[in-house]
Amino acid sequence: MAERRDSFGMKPDVDAVEDIIKTPHHEAHDASGTVNLYQDGTVVLVPTPSPDPKDPLNLPVWRKYMIILLVGFYSGISVLGTSGLGSVAPELYALYHNDNPKRISDLLTYPTLFMGIGNLLSMPLANAIGRRPVFLFSLLLLTVSGIWCACSKSLTSHIAGRNIFSLAAGQSEALAPLIVQEIHFLHQHGVKLSYFVGVQNTLTAALFTATTYIVPSLGLPWWYGIMTIINGFTMIMSIFFLAETRYDRPEDATEGAVHLKLDKNGNVAREGTNEVLYQVTTRNGVVLQPEKFGERTWRDDMKLFHGKADWTSLVSFYKDVGLSLILPPIFWIFILNGAFLGLYIYQASTFAVILVQPPYNFDGKLLGYVQLVQIIDCLLAVPLLGYGSDIICRFMSRRNKGVFEPEYRLLVLVIPAACAIISAIVYGHAAASPNDYHWIAIVAPYHLGFFSFLGANLVGITFVMDSYPNKSGPLLLVVCAGRGFVSFGLSYATVPSIQSLGYDGAMNILAIICGILSGMGIIMYFIGKRVREWARRRIWPKHHEE
Repeated sequence: MAERRDSFGMKPDVDAVEDIIKTPHHEAHDASGTVNLYQDGTVVLVPTPSPDPKDPLNLPVWRKYMIILLVGFYSGISVLGTSGLGSVAPELYALYHNDNPKRISDLLTYPTLFMGIGNLLSMPLANAIGRRPVFLFSLLLLTVSGIWCACSKSLTSHIAGRNIFSLAAGQSEALAPLIVQEIHFLHQHGVKLSYFVGVQNTLTAALFTATTYIVPSLGLPWWYGIMTIINGFTMIMSIFFLAETRYDRPEDATEGAVHLKLDKNGNVAREGTNEVLYQVTTRNGVVLQPEKFGERTWRDDMKLFHGKADWTSLVSFYKDVGLSLILPPIFWIFILNGAFLGLYIYQASTFAVILVQPPYNFDGKLLGYVQLVQIIDCLLAVPLLGYGSDIICRFMSRRNKGVFEPEYRLLVLVIPAACAIISAIVYGHAAASPNDYHWIAIVAPYHLGFFSFLGANLVGITFVMDSYPNKSGPLLLVVCAGRGFVSFGLSYATVPSIQSLGYDGAMNILAIICGILSGMGIIMYFIGKRVREWARRRIWPKHHEE
């Protein structure tokens, strides 16, 4: 006989092991990421939270929202600092008029490269020593390098400072969403990650607009100074409120039910003879046991390091990054994100040039308001792509006898895919023949392209994390750092492609690429589970998962 209990603090019911195996809700699945999300009309909490008050899944709701705000503010300033100078490029050329223009452009192009390098260095380190120390050090480095840039007296010093700034900003790509994922359950991932993306991009859009006023009136040093003040404030708040989110769980916690062994006294023991299926649902919740694990205290939260460092995981982390690239859905998501980001970068690099010239003749300050409209993109992304993704997943899981498949996350991709194709076609034709189109034919497709990238980003990170929850770190590195390198290459290809193909030719090609890659999502939807089953058998056997 085996015992089944909903939490350690409750008296167990008794069921036969055979009954548990025969019941679909308790069925063990061969594919990583396939879990029983619904049982008896209630949602199963995945991963299974422990009775430990120090488990990050057991953080109070207000604390979780505080963490979303903190990582959102960090990420927003990171994006602004690395890409915000594009809106005031003329000021840079005037400031460094005695320097080579190609070197001045390094201020705009190198940050995306160094953000990718920052990801490559920080994610394995966060896996080895914890998320909190890496996040706090990144904020410290952002603050110090911001002061460096503000005080730089030469172009060479400015470039060096921005490169260090970008290294520290890289964690906004992969580490930030990983932190958000680790404090929430599977059925919340879509909306909570959309909150994070919304905070990040709303802050960036607002400060993009402010940049067009700050730099011309106060100067470049104050632009860096304001960002540094915000980073310093975020760092202080993070010291107090950003908890360590790395937590050692049983490997089957990501399946929604943990198998434990108890001794005759009811205590967990490796040599126990009674088998227990520990499962928590939204109906009963987790019963915390502070008397056994200790209370969560501010002294615990203020610690920089939690647990022992696992330096051997550095090698295995990079190995997992390489192995993930042989999985077609992961490689496809990486390329898809790169293509959608490429579309946005192309438009972001050219819209200002088009709008300030005849027939539109936009004033430079008006370009800031064009960026401000990105807030609307974020407000649309949260309900459509955040709530929408979670609603679709719950609906499909109910239809599938309560079983969740990560491929359900791909269904919402149809919205950003359509937006990307329409955006590319309309933008290309309007940019090629501005006399025949209203300025809205430039601005609207530009924001449609941004919205499509937000969608591809949300779909990508939720899909890979839900598909291989025990390998979230390496897979996020593939998707997020990889697209950073893609964007670095595209930033050099923008001008030559316009000269050789024209705006309409280049945009038509991007529309075709985005359309083909989006269409491949249909294939990935149907083969995804087989790939995950194969990966569990051949690449990451269950007993080897972290």
